[in-house]
Amino acid sequence: MYAQLLIAVSFAVASYQDVSERAVSDLVWLPALAGVAYAVYSVHVNDSLLSLEFLLLKIALIGGFGLVFTFLGGIGQADAIAMAFIAGDPYTLSPLLPLFATAAVATAHIGYEYSRGNAKTKTVPMEQFLKEQRWIPKAIVDQDARTEVSSDVNVARGEVEASNKPGAQVEVKYGVPTVAYLGVGYLAYIAYLLLFNYQVFASLP
Repeated sequence: MYAQLLIAVSFAVASYQDVSERAVSDLVWLPALAGVAYAVYSVHVNDSLLSLEFLLLKIALIGGFGLVFTFLGGIGQADAIAMAFIAGDPYTLSPLLPLFATAAVATAHIGYEYSRGNAKTKTVPMEQFLKEQRWIPKAIVDQDARTEVSSDVNVARGEVEASNKPGAQVEVKYGVPTVAYLGVGYLAYIAYLLLFNYQVFASLP
């Protein structure tokens, strides 16, 4: 219970930051880190070794999966951190329930953005790109010259900012707020436990 509440605090703040700024401060994750550490300690003290091994295995597998995708440039660093903290939830059915809720939230939002035409590749003025964090750059278009940028989402924006080409256009795609999806999914999962399975929630570390 206490571990989940601490993780939920981090996700609430991280979701807000991801939606408003498309960037998540590392300090946001301190409550979640304390929550997962508390969960590991409590499971070690009160439960069987098998339960502890299962919790650590969840964190290692899902955190490792996120780390690999971050290294390959497919997701941001905050996305991988968020995935690891969801895996650190002490409930046996986590991360399945939070991820199902996440998938529902993501599907609804991405469908909405598609309906508005925001999910398609487009070009925006450099000035607009620098002001709006929601775009993932693919190329810089300057006087009919097109310069590709890195496909790694963790470095592509920095390359465009470093190009210093006022008046240029930037070919972009919409960057979905993955941390916010994970955060809302996790908060929905906590709400489900509180409303429909409180005995399980209260019994958790």
